[in-house]
Parts: sequence; structure tokens; C-alpha cells
Amino acid sequence: MWVAGFLPPDLQHGVRDAAGRVGYTDYYWDTMRLVGEFDGVEKYVKPEYLRGRTVSQAVVDEKERENRIRATGLQVVRWVWADLMEPARLERKLAAFGVPRRRARSAVWP
Repeated sequence: MWVAGFLPPDLQHGVRDAAGRVGYTDYYWDTMRLVGEFDGVEKYVKPEYLRGRTVSQAVVDEKERENRIRATGLQVVRWVWADLMEPARLERKLAAFGVPRRRARSAVWP
């Protein structure tokens, strides 16, 4: 994000809805009302993250959490490790959601 010139997001931003706290988002751009979520597979397979749930239930819980976030009027963009290993992929995702840049420079070398 920094190398590509995007404005820095707030980290671990708390989101609330009428029912209370939805949770904390990984990244948040207030001016865009945009949440960024970085997902690794660990939270869907490691017992310490599953906390007794099945993988299927963990996925359903995450989808419900995201639906609650969206219901507050926020947009959500997600990325995974593969997007970080190929910086142009993350750059395209953030640009598609209109994340502002502090400077117009690509992270991709010519």
C-alpha cells in the first residue's frame, strides 16, 4: 500500500451496528467508508482460531460478520497472501475501490 502511494488506513478499526460491536477490521479508510480485510487460511484451519467450530462454521461466521459490516453502509475489500506476493493485484483491488493515493505511483516496476 505504502509503496503504491495509497493513503494509509486506520488499523484495527472498531465497527458497531444496532446490535453492538461487530468487531475490528484490519484496515479502514474513513473518507471512502471502506474496510480492508486480509485473510490467511490459518483462521479457517488452526484449532486455536476455530475455537471448537468446524471450518464450515468459521466460514459462515465470517460471512455473517461481513454482512453486518456491510449493513452499516461500509464497503469491504478482501485480499489474501497471493495478492501480496504479486503487488499489482493488491494495487488493482484498492484502486478499483477508489482508495485515494498520496502520490500517483505504481508499486509495479516498469
